[in-house]
Amino acid sequence: MSKASEKAAPAGTGRRPRGSLSRPQIVAAALDVAREEGLAAVSMPRLARELGCGVMSLYGHVQSKEHLLELLAGAVLEDFPLERSGDAHWRPALADFSAALRRRMLEHGAVTELLITRRMWSEGLAEVFEWLLGRMTAGGWPLREAVRAYHSVQTYTLGFVLYEIDRTPPQCQEEHRAWWRHTVADLPPESFPLLHAAVAFVPEGAQDEQFTWGLDRVLHGLEAELTDSAHRAVDVADADSAERRRAGATPSGPPP
Repeated sequence: MSKASEKAAPAGTGRRPRGSLSRPQIVAAALDVAREEGLAAVSMPRLARELGCGVMSLYGHVQSKEHLLELLAGAVLEDFPLERSGDAHWRPALADFSAALRRRMLEHGAVTELLITRRMWSEGLAEVFEWLLGRMTAGGWPLREAVRAYHSVQTYTLGFVLYEIDRTPPQCQEEHRAWWRHTVADLPPESFPLLHAAVAFVPEGAQDEQFTWGLDRVLHGLEAELTDSAHRAVDVADADSAERRRAGATPSGPPP
């Protein structure tokens, strides 16, 4: 029985008292089941058993299985662990957001695939998003481009964690390294000299250092785009100004 359902029903009754069920209890129980047995184990009959209630009682609080999965995705993102200060520069703000999102996803394990397949939304995340957009527009990003930059960092983070989630435990890391060693050993060195030379560090892809390295390059590219965009805007403004000066110097009347 999951932690959320330990107090679901009085001892010996098998059913909880009428009116004692709530949506947060259902979501908490579903999170426990998903963490312990995987997302596929989450079902309405299973939750009814966990919570000591009838299946139809669940539908008084959640509309459907799909609705429950959206609530689970939102629960992962609530109380988002990101320190926010009013004067933060946009680049470290995005870096901190990415790192916090990765930590939260790794904490919830199998549930994180919901952030890929369902709406990635919660009230807490809305507050984070608003703060990030404020930092970015204060740093010179037009709002549309700020949203695009945010999505670039978000999708990098989601994709990286989705790749690493099953490779994080130490035993999985060692298995992954062993697989690479054995696989490359079967390749003729004369045809694959670079793979043989790189076999010691190719399996290091799903690690903290790789995550930070890749994120730094994403942010560096965004910073370069912001600088280039500012230069393009100056060039356009200069060209417009020069055109207006030329137009003002041209006689407006007919030639003599």
